[in-house]
Order: sequence, then structure tokens, then C-alpha cells
Amino acid sequence: MAMRYVVRFLGPQDETLELTDLIRGTIKIDTNTLDDKVLFKSDGMPTYHMANVVDDYLMKITHVIRGEEWLPSLALHELLYTAFGWEAPKFAHLPLILKPTGKGKLSKRDGDKLGFPVFPLNWEDPSTNSVSKGYKESGYFSEAVINFLAFLGWNPGTEQEIFDLEELVRPLI
Repeated sequence: MAMRYVVRFLGPQDETLELTDLIRGTIKIDTNTLDDKVLFKSDGMPTYHMANVVDDYLMKITHVIRGEEWLPSLALHELLYTAFGWEAPKFAHLPLILKPTGKGKLSKRDGDKLGFPVFPLNWEDPSTNSVSKGYKESGYFSEAVINFLAFLGWNPGTEQEIFDLEELVRPLI
């Protein structure tokens, strides 16, 4: 029989959280603007937030790199790590790659329709057996793709437009 209640996380009040995002730097959150999020649903299943934090901890994840649509969840995830007494991974929230129209996230279907790849290698959809062409099979050099991806949502503040992988990684080490 299903539970008739949910389990929520009782967040702190009257505090300012200082969170660090590797892309955006320090982010300050007034805890009075946060609600008490559901951690276990009435069917007893954990929510994404609870499962995500526990899974990442158990897998010893050190860096979480995700789209900026998840930035509002950063406060809850950091609070959960603290509540469990666990060290939180480093977080980086990347800008989204939008459709050419600017409305919505770019999907594999958009690339296929418009004739450009969105996968590093050919990808076969297991449910339909349709193949989406990859960058490699389309003739793109891996160095060009890495350079292209680096510039999505980032600017070095210089006129330099071409970086090799070593130059892109060096500042993070």
C-alpha cells in the first residue's frame, strides 16, 4: 500500500548560502526564498534530487557538469550534502545549446533535420534503429569540435580564437 505522505527537506531560514559554481563563481542564495523540497514521494520513491545526490556520493563523483537549467537545484543539492555530512562535488552549470530559432534546447532531431551532427560519433536509436550522423563521420576534426565546444558560453577575454586541448585544460589544473 502506498504511503499517504511525502518526506520533505526542512531547509534553513534566515541564512545566506554562498555556493560556488565553476562557471559562474560565487552565487548567493537567501534561504527564505527556498521551499521545503520533497525527497520521497507518496509512493515511497525518492525524487530526482535525493537519488541524484546519493548516487553521486556513492559513485564518488568529484565534478558535476550539467546544463544551466539545473542551477536552481544547486542550493538543495549542496544543503543535502551538508545534511548528510558529505563533501559535495564541484559544480559547473553550462549554458544551453539552443535550437537555431533560439527557442528550446537543441536536440538530436534538430541536427538531423537541419543537416548537422549533434553526436561525437554515429548514434543509433535503439527503439527505432534510426542513425544520427556523428561529427567524426561528417568529417569534423576532433580538435575543431573541442575548440567549438569550449567557446559555447565562454570567452577567453582575448582575440585568440583557436585553442588546443592542452591550452583549454591548463587553467583548471
